[in-house]
Amino acid sequence: MSKKVVVVALLLSACGPLVEVNDTSKVNPATLTAASNVRVFTLGQNAPQNYSVIAPVSAFSCKNMMTDPPASQGDALLQLQIKALELGASAVVNVGFDLRGTDTFGTNCWETVQASGLAVRY
Repeated sequence: MSKKVVVVALLLSACGPLVEVNDTSKVNPATLTAASNVRVFTLGQNAPQNYSVIAPVSAFSCKNMMTDPPASQGDALLQLQIKALELGASAVVNVGFDLRGTDTFGTNCWETVQASGLAVRY
């Protein structure tokens, strides 16, 4: 009986994404508002001058379960802005997206969109 419990627990724990994914529907509305004020400059856009780099940031949108909404650039970008906000950034520069189809081995997601860039303060 205890072996069955262990096997079931291992199977259930393996069901989640292998990358950090935040459910933005559970984020405090004030945090969402503040995160939306973190400016985004995609690759090729002119970023503000004289900024200081805080850290590289990366975020994933993941469709892990069949009932999850599709992975999207918008969700990945919002998660990226939240991470940048938590670091004290006023912007994220050089933002790029990596769109993947089925990537069950690396992320355990049916669909994945990764947003990445540099969290900066100016």
